[in-house]
Amino acid sequence: MLGTIIASIIVLATLYLIATEKVDKVIVVSTGALLMIISGTILGFYSQKQALAAIDFNTLGLLFGMMVIASILKKTGFFTYIAISIAKFSKGMPWLLMALMGISTAFFSMLVDNVTTIVIVVPITILICDILGIMPLPILMAEILLSIIGGVATLVGDPPNMLIGSAAGFSFNDFLKNLFPVTIVTIFYSLFILKFIHRKHLSEKPRNFQAVLNIDARRAIKDRLGMTKCLIALLVTFTLFFLHDRMRLYPSFIALIGAGLAFLLLRPDPEEIFRDVEWPVLAFFTCFFVIVGGLQATGVLSYIATKTVFLAEIDIRLYKVALLWVTAVFSSMLGAVPFTMVMLPVMKTLLALGVSGDSLWWILALGVGFGANGLPVGHAASILGISISKKSRSPITMKVWLSSATVVTIVSLVVVSFLIAAGLF
Repeated sequence: MLGTIIASIIVLATLYLIATEKVDKVIVVSTGALLMIISGTILGFYSQKQALAAIDFNTLGLLFGMMVIASILKKTGFFTYIAISIAKFSKGMPWLLMALMGISTAFFSMLVDNVTTIVIVVPITILICDILGIMPLPILMAEILLSIIGGVATLVGDPPNMLIGSAAGFSFNDFLKNLFPVTIVTIFYSLFILKFIHRKHLSEKPRNFQAVLNIDARRAIKDRLGMTKCLIALLVTFTLFFLHDRMRLYPSFIALIGAGLAFLLLRPDPEEIFRDVEWPVLAFFTCFFVIVGGLQATGVLSYIATKTVFLAEIDIRLYKVALLWVTAVFSSMLGAVPFTMVMLPVMKTLLALGVSGDSLWWILALGVGFGANGLPVGHAASILGISISKKSRSPITMKVWLSSATVVTIVSLVVVSFLIAAGLF
């Protein structure tokens, strides 16, 4: 009983400090992991061996491998080339530029993680908008929102999906089959919602489109041969993702194969590439796995799941809708990644008790994926994008976020709720 109380306090305190950002989240989770191991060892509810077993190395390997590939591809100038080409194709029309940049950002987020995508795309967008003389605000909002929404479509697009895929044993194709269609539809109606909300800014005419036309996009490519080789490595990686069910390869192993192939073909400076890897993110995941493992060892998460089963027996569709909205609300407040990690043991217990099969996993993915856009603190991509936007003429404020992103989030959740009611999930 004492162990359950202490473990619960450690988890709640960790989530509170992560949400409030009073202390760096890596310091918070590393301290929480240390306290969980010490208290678990003393009280006998959580051993060091259990702590190591709680770490999901499949998720960590998948994250690391995709980060390395994205880092190598970024240094070739590929993303800058695409952004400049899109700006020229848009003829400087703000609405078309927002749509093209938003869709391309969503697409890149399906292939590499959305945080990496935002780091690359947002600064380029600000520069292009400054050259054109138009307000970057609606375009930045579209990129941030659609990077998170787009990431929901694939196994590798968003860290919560990596966690869910590893915990449930889902393949890359499983995500495409179940989440890709609804994600594509969400991307398009989200663009039209943003177009209506920001219609004033999007009606501006560019003051200096000729300057963009004069930019030679090909000069953005720093290493044409290297870019080709890296795209080949990326193609091999995703081909293996499509086939990994038949080949019985772990997603993490495939990502590491892709990273190794990119290293072999391009032979970049490893120190320079590893400098771009988000080591704090990997450290965060590792420590939070240990924290959640301690809470799971007390049995409290299984107990919570067991107590909700009777609701599923009353009305399974209503139960699924409630799960969707609860996960959305909490992921927007606590962050998509930490809340997903807490929910994984709960989901496993529900499934063990025979509650509705795999559809619960997809509802969790949609809830945390779409729900993360509800508040600015819901996702690392939104926190980062807002931070970068402060360097522009139109920084994204809380008021702007609530009037744009939160509206898109609510509409998305309502649409998914109808899909659940229709029996599609």
